[in-house]
Amino acid sequence: MSHLASLLAQCGNRVEGEDVSEDFFTSALLDGISINPLSTGCPDDADVLIYSSSHERLSTVENARKKGIRTLSYPEAIAELSKKRICAGISGTHGKTTTCAAADWILRKAGSPCSAVYGSFLQSDTCAWHGGDEGLLVEACEYRDHFLLYSIDVFVVTSIAFDHPDWFEDLSAVRKSFSERVRRLERNATVIYSSRLERQARDWKSERPDVTFISCGPSGDFRLEERADSSRSLSGLASSFTSDEKNLQILYDYAYALLASSALMLKIEGQEVTESTIRLKADELIGFLTSFPGVTARGEKVLEKDGVMFIDDYAHHPDEIRVCLDSLRRKYPSHRIVALFMPHTASRTESLMKDFVNVLSGFDAVFIQPVYASARADGGNADSSAKLYENLTKRVFRTFYGRLAVVSYVKSDQDAVSSLSSFLESGDVLVTLGAGDNRKLIGRIAQAL
Repeated sequence: MSHLASLLAQCGNRVEGEDVSEDFFTSALLDGISINPLSTGCPDDADVLIYSSSHERLSTVENARKKGIRTLSYPEAIAELSKKRICAGISGTHGKTTTCAAADWILRKAGSPCSAVYGSFLQSDTCAWHGGDEGLLVEACEYRDHFLLYSIDVFVVTSIAFDHPDWFEDLSAVRKSFSERVRRLERNATVIYSSRLERQARDWKSERPDVTFISCGPSGDFRLEERADSSRSLSGLASSFTSDEKNLQILYDYAYALLASSALMLKIEGQEVTESTIRLKADELIGFLTSFPGVTARGEKVLEKDGVMFIDDYAHHPDEIRVCLDSLRRKYPSHRIVALFMPHTASRTESLMKDFVNVLSGFDAVFIQPVYASARADGGNADSSAKLYENLTKRVFRTFYGRLAVVSYVKSDQDAVSSLSSFLESGDVLVTLGAGDNRKLIGRIAQAL
């Protein structure tokens, strides 16, 4: 929502809004935009009110409708934008935001007439990018089947895993949603997918023979290659890029971004999108990844104080946490890595409890906070966090399962600040994990060291 508000302002609209009082990292996107407390009310002269899907029953929305003001949910607003432009939708259970950010960077550097909307922003910038009205890059989330509303010409699928148990019954239901998304693509669209999804892609290809399918991954049409000078490239490309990132999954997110940018630019230029034309375009663009500044709240180094490194990462699913931890281990191999984890939604915590325990056991120390009470119906449930803590305590010092030596349950922000400022030592790496608002504690912990 913050990125969309910023984009609409960049396009020359008068934008204002209302929000909860919590301070999230995305608030930087709202600089210069008047934001009132939640339920302040929509101005009578507003042309349209766009609301988060979780706030559909808010009094502001209901009153706007009574006044005759047009109302759109966030997915409906994105859908309207997508119908007016050539649209690339970045999807997948994990990796969407990193892929969007890298594609955003490439398209900016290439001077493409596009705009972008996704769940974070580049570390080098604090506002949405509006380079023109011809193309649109969006993060297309499967939650509540929202992405089915969008008009998509280039569809990227980074991964498919079980998530959002408050909406999807099981992994099969998630797969069906993605299959339906492919069925609804625009004619002659392009699908770029992880080679790990080849089995499901066979069904997609049989249903949409008009669509161009391109795989990316260890066994895909495009594969990452490391060269003698330690630079990275994709198979068949002459050019390459350099990166400090060592995690292969994150590097493949960069690869999806490169291919998505190439396909989108080809469509804007009116060229046919094939494996061959994408390869030629990608060869022109890949060098821009060398200067990619990174994305806010995705493995972001926030500050360093008294020898302690403070990292923030939005990872809130076991698969995402695993990628985050692997990346940190590769970057800081001799350091103690400590996690302050705020679970997001009780249903996810309960449904994936075993997976959470397994991956969190790989940290040296874990401090668990209560489940973040989001606007979703299954929000805060302290019992889920307590159960996670109890299960993790059984892994302490059991090196067969991982490296976990300390686990603590911190019931309040003050408890977290007090416990961590006493626990952390020079040389430690602290990562705030989750989709909640625990990033705001980094400054307080650092000050209290």
